[in-house]
Amino acid sequence: MMKRLTRLIILLIFILGWPSFCYARDDSIDWTPEELAFMAEHPVIRLGVDPKFVPFEFFDEDGTYQGITSDYLEIISEKTGLDMDVIEGLTWTEAYEKALNGEVDMLPAISRTPAREQNFLFSEPYYYFKRVIVVRDSTQGINSIEDLYGQTVAVQRNSSHQGYLEQYPQINLSLYDSAEAAVTAVANGTETVCVGNLATSNYIIQSTGLTNLKYVAFEAENQQGLYFAVRKDWPELIGIMNKALATITKEERIAINSKWIGVDVEPNYEPVYQVVMVVSGVIITIWLVSIYWILRLRREIDKRKKIQRDLEIAKQEAEAANNIKSSFLARMSHEIRTPLNAITGMAYLVKKTQVTLTQKMYLDRITQSANTMLSIINDILDFSKIEAGKIELERVSFNLDLVIQDVINIVSYKIEEQRIGFKLSKDPKIPNCYFGDAKRIEQILLNLINNATKFTNAGEVSLDIRLVARESNFYHLAFTVRDTGIGMSDEQIKNLFEPFAQGDASINRRFGGTGLGLSIVKSLVEMMNGEIQVYSTAGEGSTFIVELSLEKDQQKEQEYQQQVSSLYFNDIKTLVLEKTGSNMNIIDSYLGAFGMHCELTTSSISAVNMLELENGKFSEPFDLLILDYDTPAGGGFKFIEMIQDNKKIVKKPKVIMLLPMMREDLFDQLDTQGVDIGIGKPIIPSVLYNGILEIFRTKAIVANQAFKQEDIDKEILEHHYGILVVEDNKTNQLIAKSLLEPVGFRVWLGNDGQEGIDLFKAHRSAIDLILMDLHMPVLNGYEAAEQIRALSADIPIVAMTADVIEGVKEKCESCGIHHYISKPFDPEQFVETISKIVSAETRRKTEPELQIDEQKNTDTDDAMVLDREEGLRYMGNNKSLYESVLEAYFNENQEVSENLDLDIKNGRYPEAAQTVHKVKSSSGSIGAKQLFEIAKALQKALEGGDEKEIASLHPQFTEAMKQLLATIKSG
Repeated sequence: MMKRLTRLIILLIFILGWPSFCYARDDSIDWTPEELAFMAEHPVIRLGVDPKFVPFEFFDEDGTYQGITSDYLEIISEKTGLDMDVIEGLTWTEAYEKALNGEVDMLPAISRTPAREQNFLFSEPYYYFKRVIVVRDSTQGINSIEDLYGQTVAVQRNSSHQGYLEQYPQINLSLYDSAEAAVTAVANGTETVCVGNLATSNYIIQSTGLTNLKYVAFEAENQQGLYFAVRKDWPELIGIMNKALATITKEERIAINSKWIGVDVEPNYEPVYQVVMVVSGVIITIWLVSIYWILRLRREIDKRKKIQRDLEIAKQEAEAANNIKSSFLARMSHEIRTPLNAITGMAYLVKKTQVTLTQKMYLDRITQSANTMLSIINDILDFSKIEAGKIELERVSFNLDLVIQDVINIVSYKIEEQRIGFKLSKDPKIPNCYFGDAKRIEQILLNLINNATKFTNAGEVSLDIRLVARESNFYHLAFTVRDTGIGMSDEQIKNLFEPFAQGDASINRRFGGTGLGLSIVKSLVEMMNGEIQVYSTAGEGSTFIVELSLEKDQQKEQEYQQQVSSLYFNDIKTLVLEKTGSNMNIIDSYLGAFGMHCELTTSSISAVNMLELENGKFSEPFDLLILDYDTPAGGGFKFIEMIQDNKKIVKKPKVIMLLPMMREDLFDQLDTQGVDIGIGKPIIPSVLYNGILEIFRTKAIVANQAFKQEDIDKEILEHHYGILVVEDNKTNQLIAKSLLEPVGFRVWLGNDGQEGIDLFKAHRSAIDLILMDLHMPVLNGYEAAEQIRALSADIPIVAMTADVIEGVKEKCESCGIHHYISKPFDPEQFVETISKIVSAETRRKTEPELQIDEQKNTDTDDAMVLDREEGLRYMGNNKSLYESVLEAYFNENQEVSENLDLDIKNGRYPEAAQTVHKVKSSSGSIGAKQLFEIAKALQKALEGGDEKEIASLHPQFTEAMKQLLATIKSG
């Protein structure tokens, strides 16, 4: 009967509505003049739709736009005369992005949220739906949103349900591109539960025959509305849509709903007499069963109270268990890391003594094994943090090349051990400076490269870094790790990212490992809103692609680019001799990014001919030779010796030699073999860049000078700093003392927290820093630090701890410990870190006096044309370099004033602005503050065409330039 009524209503609507089809617009609606003008000006409205949002909007098998929303739009189109043009071929995410960018005018089926209200105008709701939980028939114990805490819930990406669930941090989300994919994942057991709306879920279940699912209703009083969302600058369209919606009758709405909805999500329009009969029957029976229901309700209340008490007890037990687990992890970490520190430290100290090559190899193996064990511990701790949802990502500025260099330094030992090749390629146009978590990016790359190396017995492993896309200040980078190893089957790939799982049992037996690395990688990548893909063929190798979006550090990158642009690398004539074409192309791209032009060859004979001017085609000699050690027959050193003895090469070039991995012995021979700089392969852009800078110091500005060991030793010997080491482990005491005393530190040793306090009281004036272990008898590190802080608010206290779990850093801060060194530590880095802290503390204590002196200097120098002290600071306090730059500035700017006069006189303001901009940049770099300020103001006036300002500032610029050049000339 219901089906007949539905067909009758649809037929009546069609017959009654036929006359309106003949008109472009329903003029019975009270349109405003602005709305009429809008419809005339915008006859076509571009729609962005969700292609799989059944039954509201979707494309059927024939590619026709269908659904509840489609039917509403058809009626609205008839009433307004507007052509609703659906843009095809878009996913929901793409449609939403285009709407944000103004490439789509309206999203016709969207829920309203506070975040979306900032970008769109919303119509009145035209449909309401209920949110439900979908589970398998066999699933029990899920009755409310709270039952989903701690679980992973499948949900459609960028849907209102995702935004709703993100309000509950206790729930983990598994995002799918469509609601159908999320529901299907629950049906086939991939997921346990998903959240969606009742209408869509029911339509999917009925159309796909998924009979093993059920719904769980929750928040029954809350219904979600469906709206038309319009671009912000079209308020007239919202008025038009609302007026058209208001004319759609109740019967039309029922007909549309009945056509698409197969479950009772709307009021049940059964015949009236059936309703009366049911209600009457209920009224008659209520008084017979009322006592029964009252008693049952009381029992239910008692039962729920008991469940609530049990849940509270279970919660307390879970929290206690979690605390026990955290405490165990902390103790386990500390107990394992402490002996590891002794192993690596003692191995380092032994290598400093007279040992044979065989003994050195054994010590390297010990260190490598200790590092492997440390890696396993870190994997377990990281997995535990990820599982508990307590891992946090940092957002700090970092240099990508330094991250890559650290990764290569760590993996090079294993690559050399496997006797395979390693190739690195990085697009030189990619910026170097970003904001993000550098340590986690390093961890991702280390896991992938270590994995690739482990499963590759022949061939090579490669790391390729490329730019995928750029959005404003965000760069989408692809890190691709390829290997020529054993590869994987489809079944192995399917389980690849599961924790504690290897490809199969044989893999685990042959290669070892916890099986946590790739699971952690996937979790970290997803936490960074990235994506990881894997492609592999058994026996042919594997490829992992990690795509991450990183925000560029605009300030540091700009400083770096300014330094590069101010260099004179284009004057350095370069010859590259490299045996492989791929490496040669990489070097060529790096040099091109530095503004250098080079000649390339794979033949040593050809290289010699090019260096011999009379035999070659070149009229000028080469300044630089970049040479692969393995390229010439007999090795690179023999080739250099041949060049040195060749009388036809009138000018011997500077030499950069590219050395194989793990050949530290070759670095020791560079000076005696006539090589200026040695660079280990694979080549990292910034390392090559710094090598060229090192050779041609007089032609370039050296930036970011390293903190050198000899500088550390000199400063320590001058100040004779005192260090108090509070540590209960005798081996760690010995290691710390053996590392610190040889470079000039004085060391006191305390066996526990109380001894540390007593030693500090006795030698307070001589102690400059305290190294504090956290777990000790009598008084632990926290308690000792609190008592020392009561004696001194300034003394630096460094936690020397093996604890790496959540909360340790915060607890240290609360006790006055503001520095950390994690055990086991790298010995050289340990000494460098301690030196930096005490040096910084010494400078801080004398800073007020320095600031007074600097202020006096500034007051005196303000009237000067050239602030040489400031210019020297820009040059890293390299006086000879500064003088060279001043000389270059003097020669370059002799004709600037004359050229600027001509440009301004002839009205060529853009060319004049460019000239002033160049002078402004270089003047600031040498400390010419007066000219810099005038140039800045003149450039702005030239760009704006302000002739009055130009007339005023131009003479000032000319006079300031004249004074500056005279000052430079006078020395």
